[in-house]
Amino acid sequence: MGNAGRIGIGVAALVVAVVLFIVLRPGDDDASPASETTAAETTAPTTTEETETGETETEPEETTTEAGPAQLRVDVPASGPQGVQRLNARQGDEVELVVTLGYHDDVHLHGYDLLIHTGPGLPPARFEFEATTPGRFEIETETAHQLIAELRVRP
Repeated sequence: MGNAGRIGIGVAALVVAVVLFIVLRPGDDDASPASETTAAETTAPTTTEETETGETETEPEETTTEAGPAQLRVDVPASGPQGVQRLNARQGDEVELVVTLGYHDDVHLHGYDLLIHTGPGLPPARFEFEATTPGRFEIETETAHQLIAELRVRP
């Protein structure tokens, strides 16, 4: 094979590598602001999309009223989470996080150290708090050790 053939194969391999990188790379937090929801926004009912990695991103139903905090919802069926829901708030927001589980377990919001037991026949776990600390916080079930959502609080 001559130099032209080797160069052609090298260029083709580089093109394939670049395409694979773009398609398979983890989502960039600031690249798609339309897919993010914040506690201060009002959105349509829950929509779910599967990402390239198979992870589920959910834009939860949120309501904002002048009389109360914004509401973020996480609904987990009895079969367990279908992916990790991504929730967003801004530092200083008053947030009401409502988690419904299809099985009995404690729901834990890490970083804010909030823990509530819920399940079928019980009221949903309802966390009301001010998003004072920026960062990413896992929301998981304690006994099953299942990550069900991630709350990102931006400054």
